[in-house]
Amino acid sequence: MREYDLVIKNGTIIDGTGLPRFKGDLAIRNGRIAKIGRVDASAAREVIDANGLIVAPGFVDLHTTTTRRFIGIPTARYPVGTA
Repeated sequence: MREYDLVIKNGTIIDGTGLPRFKGDLAIRNGRIAKIGRVDASAAREVIDANGLIVAPGFVDLHTTTTRRFIGIPTARYPVGTA
């Protein structure tokens, strides 16, 4: 049995901590990030080569084009002059 389900190799990792981006690998086990850094590809069932690509683990894109405008989100605040 392999240690990881997926390894993404050779990507440029931007981890969201504010540290500079770096070249590295990312390992996934049971749907969760198990390791970031250098990972042996033979330890994974599947390998993706991300050379030349950005890997942003845990990133969630909150951009939306909703027309609801925060209605129904009681803790949200409208920007000044828009409500």
